[in-house]
Amino acid sequence: MRTSTALTLALALAPIGAWAANPSFDCAKATHEVEKLICKDAHLAEQDRSLAELYAMVLKHTPESKQGALKTEQRGWVKGRDDCWKDSDMRGCVAREYQARINELKDR
Repeated sequence: MRTSTALTLALALAPIGAWAANPSFDCAKATHEVEKLICKDAHLAEQDRSLAELYAMVLKHTPESKQGALKTEQRGWVKGRDDCWKDSDMRGCVAREYQARINELKDR
């Protein structure tokens, strides 16, 4: 019983950030509202890491002559994702943007 109480207390006192998955970017440098949301949300942070890993793999297997276009496309996608701050369901918008981009990259 004491172990259970101690565990409950430890969990209650643990920093919230300890439970969230870390996104692919440094949350200490997050300035945009959408980036801050991703840093606070374990599911979105997980989607961000999945996308970053997939993007890196696609980039690695893209001919050098086409990598610049892929990088430009990714920067455009990030700007579009960041526009989700305007959506009444910002979290839902960000999750949909990640899923759409992941699916798009998987199709390559």
